[in-house]
Amino acid sequence: MVKDPADVLDRQKCLDALAALRHAKWFQARANGLQSCVIIIRILRDLCQRVPTWSPFPGWAMELLVEKAINSASAPLGPGDALRRVFECISSGILLPGGPGLLDPCEKKPVDTLTAMGEQQREDITSSAQFALRLLAFRQIHKVLGMDPLPQMNPRFNVRNSRKRRHDNSDGTDSFEGEGKKDKKDFDN
Repeated sequence: MVKDPADVLDRQKCLDALAALRHAKWFQARANGLQSCVIIIRILRDLCQRVPTWSPFPGWAMELLVEKAINSASAPLGPGDALRRVFECISSGILLPGGPGLLDPCEKKPVDTLTAMGEQQREDITSSAQFALRLLAFRQIHKVLGMDPLPQMNPRFNVRNSRKRRHDNSDGTDSFEGEGKKDKKDFDN
């Protein structure tokens, strides 16, 4: 058997670099042209850095998942709908061990991109995605994104611009006595 000289590159590092090149080509061909895909990947990467539950989620698996979720929609999705669709996909159990998993399309043999994650980590991310989906449903996206809520611009949702009559309590007490309907005669001065 011939022994490799000392200056030869490590075989595994070369294979990993080739796989990274294939992943980059795949991303340019499939995901880069999809509307909202890059935005959602950035949001999920931020989530992986901010929330410890999401940190074990592999980047390549995340890119595959986002592309599959957005590409399977019947029409182009805006960023909000795309984010909701990705969370719905994760919430459905795609990451769980008994689920379909995420196979690497760049490999000849079937390779699961989630092998680096443990069963508990998969369950935690699935549960966190379900919670994020509930927050989105109740207009709490700012909590998912880790930012302050934006001020309400629509007067329909603004409590201060309510069309209802304000309850004024002229004597300064906290009782409910002065807070009924006003009679018509009160306005006829």
